[in-house]
Amino acid sequence: MSSGGETFGSPKRESFSASPVTPAAWDVRKPVIAAMNGHAVGLGLTLALQCDLLIAAEDAKYGVLQVRRGVMPDAMSHWTLPRIVGMERAASLLLTGRKITGSEAAAMGLVLRAVPADTVLPTALEIARDIAKNTAPLSVAVSKRLLWQSPGLSSEEVERFETELHHHLMGAPDATEGALAYVERRAPRWKQSVTRDWPDWPRRKTEPRD
Repeated sequence: MSSGGETFGSPKRESFSASPVTPAAWDVRKPVIAAMNGHAVGLGLTLALQCDLLIAAEDAKYGVLQVRRGVMPDAMSHWTLPRIVGMERAASLLLTGRKITGSEAAAMGLVLRAVPADTVLPTALEIARDIAKNTAPLSVAVSKRLLWQSPGLSSEEVERFETELHHHLMGAPDATEGALAYVERRAPRWKQSVTRDWPDWPRRKTEPRD
């Protein structure tokens, strides 16, 4: 805010985007964890909302303050925030611009967990290590994409997508390895690649074929 009244001066229409980070975290084919061990307001929070999992500091302040500065929320927060906490709680943050603590953010479901600030990063890393050690990368990537896509699909479409994607995964090397590792009580050794083995993604019946 050091620029005073020029902070939110008119941007060049051809170069300005209200969501300045590409790709969004939900388009990354790995889980993205936000470790917020300090205050995150405005864009600092709305970008974090694009992540799969959020860990907050109990006493830190969080908020989408833009309406208190004469502008409006950004980074697709009108899409992410209602999906995370529901319409009314999203309105309570987007339309008031109020600040909340990490503890309140956890209570309203905005973040997965609120912990002391010095344990935010270790908590996030513990979750990341568990995912890296125990889950098949391709399975997680496929599930993540469908999870973020699902609000725009009907239950029948989700069933069809799940079925088609199961046909891609079942009988493949990682499905065999996952079962064997469990039976043999050992760590799995995943073989499939998110890049090399990515499926032809199912389409909605209304979508044209390439």
